[in-house]
Amino acid sequence: MTAKPMAAETPVTIDYLEEFPNFVSVCTSWSFGQWGCQSYDSYEQTRREFEAATSSSMPLTLVAIENAVPVGMITLADRDFDGKPNLSPWFKSLYVHPFHRNKGIAALLIERLEQEALRLGCKDLYLVTEDARVLYEKSGWRAIDYVQTSFGAADLMTKVLPETSLAGKIPTPQH
Repeated sequence: MTAKPMAAETPVTIDYLEEFPNFVSVCTSWSFGQWGCQSYDSYEQTRREFEAATSSSMPLTLVAIENAVPVGMITLADRDFDGKPNLSPWFKSLYVHPFHRNKGIAALLIERLEQEALRLGCKDLYLVTEDARVLYEKSGWRAIDYVQTSFGAADLMTKVLPETSLAGKIPTPQH
């Protein structure tokens, strides 16, 4: 029996959720299933947050797409963790579908959202994670505090974005 050659993987593209309104339900389900149902949010409230996502301001949600199917997402928002209301903006809702993990998709989403944050004029970013500190540290984030969330102990992390101009490297939304 001869082995069939593996098909080359289709490249993952990263795009704005607002360009794919049919993916709002998927992103809502991922977010609500992963976090919302444990933090007393409602499915409808979670859906409204994704419906409000734009490419020109916060909240801004990006989706990773492979073969015309969403495989991951990430959001840049004014607010995420109520315990630190003086900090903004926040990375939130980084999610990669289990079938697509360990392929570098999370790193692609993080890098692209950092570019979008720069484009929107952000200098410092924040996030809270209960279990993905190592993933974020690989992308240059550093833990600055320990906090309690509705899920338990978590790392409060930050990243200072480079001040060098990325003009020409960051796609500007065309509408």
